[in-house]
Amino acid sequence: MKPLTTPADAIQLIESNLPAAAEVTITLDQAFGKLLRRPVIADRNIPPFDRAMMDGIAIHSSAQRGSLTIEAVQAAGLPALTLQSTNACLEVMTGAPVPIGCDCVVPIEEVTMTNGQATISAEYSYAPGNFIHKEASEHLAGDIMLEAGTELGAAELAIAASCGASTLYVSRTPQIHLITSGDEVIPPEGTPEPFQIRASHPIAIQSAIHSENLGTVTHTHIPDDELATRDALQHSIATADILILTGGVSKGKFDYIAPLLNEIASAAVFHGISQRPGKPFAYFESPIPIFALPGNPLSVMACLARYVLPALKFHLGIPNGVKNLPLSTLAPLHPKLTQLLAGRIEDGIIYPSSPKNSGDYAAVLGCHGVIEIPSSTTARPAGAHYNFYPWAQI
Repeated sequence: MKPLTTPADAIQLIESNLPAAAEVTITLDQAFGKLLRRPVIADRNIPPFDRAMMDGIAIHSSAQRGSLTIEAVQAAGLPALTLQSTNACLEVMTGAPVPIGCDCVVPIEEVTMTNGQATISAEYSYAPGNFIHKEASEHLAGDIMLEAGTELGAAELAIAASCGASTLYVSRTPQIHLITSGDEVIPPEGTPEPFQIRASHPIAIQSAIHSENLGTVTHTHIPDDELATRDALQHSIATADILILTGGVSKGKFDYIAPLLNEIASAAVFHGISQRPGKPFAYFESPIPIFALPGNPLSVMACLARYVLPALKFHLGIPNGVKNLPLSTLAPLHPKLTQLLAGRIEDGIIYPSSPKNSGDYAAVLGCHGVIEIPSSTTARPAGAHYNFYPWAQI
């Protein structure tokens, strides 16, 4: 194992070696949850015309009070009509162009219409601009409506549609292959022997990635067998965009993954982090990005939150701001290793869990991610701030 890398250096090495996701063109109905790569530009003024905001009548504000002749009906979806007399009006519908010569819309609730005549309530006061959404009052043609890097939700897609952006340039969703290993691991639906455990890593990793639309994950479990490990690695490297592995990266007799990757892929960018849990974590850059996580449950969740999820966001171009929050208690000390502790956030405060060891998977119950406690020999009081890395949306 190479000399231990610090967590900060590890993420910097990952980002400097991880390629950006490919750019693809898709239609609007395929774009939900994708990341926009090119900005969406307003193709015309917004609104594109003076727009009536209420059903009612359109008048010129200089009109005399009394009975106004209704010259015509201005419907939505038709060109603007022209007011012929300032002492007349046009009936107008919400969303219709304001007729030429009109500078005010009076709501239908304030108008009585009888036999082609309209009378405005005596108590109602009107003025120029009332209930008119002026052309270009929101945006001018050529304005950027959606910046590159925007995650496309329902509101964003509605804006794109209104600008005529029927196709969008987005980051291609990576095809991620997950390989787990271990003779002791059986599927969740199985009945374990006393010496076996049920698989918990795959569903946790898949759920975290899918919940944020960071990739499409397929999963393979392999036994502790060198030939099976070689075949699985070669297949994944040939077919996936990104590979995630759990287990088999330490120095045990049946830990085949690290030596095989050094043979099949390039040498590790780093192998070993000065942290606990997750010290054996490794990253390979070629021929595809490969994240090799240790096998213990807390190690998997810690490395997932601290490295894998931020790296996938970086790959897709998603901003990944780090929360820096106060810790509810005195932080535990370690003179040499950064500690990644599972914790939950309540009212902006981090509450750490207390796992018995890195195999204590039940300790993550109710937790949102990991707190990073730098190595230190000096105690910091409760309320001191630390970086927090989520594995679930908060």
